[in-house]
Amino acid sequence: MNTGRRWFWGSFFIVGAVVLVLSQLGLLPYQFGFWRILFGIFMVAIVVFSLAHRGITGTVFGLAALVILFAKPLGVTALGPWTILGVALLVTIGLSLILNPHHYFNYHYQYRQTNNWHHGQQATERMTTDEAQTRVSVNMGTSIRYLQSQDFQRADVWVRMGDAKLYFDDVQLNPAGAVIDLNVSLGGAELYLPRTWPVKIAVDSNLGGVEEKGSHTPDAGPTVVIQGRLSLAGLTVVYV
Repeated sequence: MNTGRRWFWGSFFIVGAVVLVLSQLGLLPYQFGFWRILFGIFMVAIVVFSLAHRGITGTVFGLAALVILFAKPLGVTALGPWTILGVALLVTIGLSLILNPHHYFNYHYQYRQTNNWHHGQQATERMTTDEAQTRVSVNMGTSIRYLQSQDFQRADVWVRMGDAKLYFDDVQLNPAGAVIDLNVSLGGAELYLPRTWPVKIAVDSNLGGVEEKGSHTPDAGPTVVIQGRLSLAGLTVVYV
């Protein structure tokens, strides 16, 4: 993360801490619970991150969550949570049709890959790794790793406000098995694993989600343990 972004996000969370303290001291016009304020701070972070990456869904639903959390001071208590979420869904669909974001992202993704274009630290990183133990660290960007290890043992994946994709379809496991340790917040991780690998998913999810895709037909080989923590993040395991 460059200096400007460090200052911005550092200042953002410091201001959030100040707001939290003022709220608990009763110095704000409206009084809110601790968790409501804390969740609101994270929702604002999601909205800012989504805007920076031109993410329609994250922006609209992040704003909808803020409206639900602070409906009283905003004067919209007549609107129930489901009404607000319904409006957010319709707005998301409408903006998606108008702006055609899939075309936008595909175009710029290809432009970044073919012209080595960078915008701050948000350019996509593509790497091939041939190591028994590897580490992936992503800050406000995207990392794509193709692993080709013949004795894979461990991968540590650290993501903050970004996305990481790891492809393991050209990997041989260590006979004792392997560990994929995740620490993902305000972002996502996608793991592409051979469908024959025995896999154990044991992640601690805090306001996050885990999804498995593809046909999983494990054999009697060594086991891969997927562990770690998700905070306002998502994990997708794709069996190929």
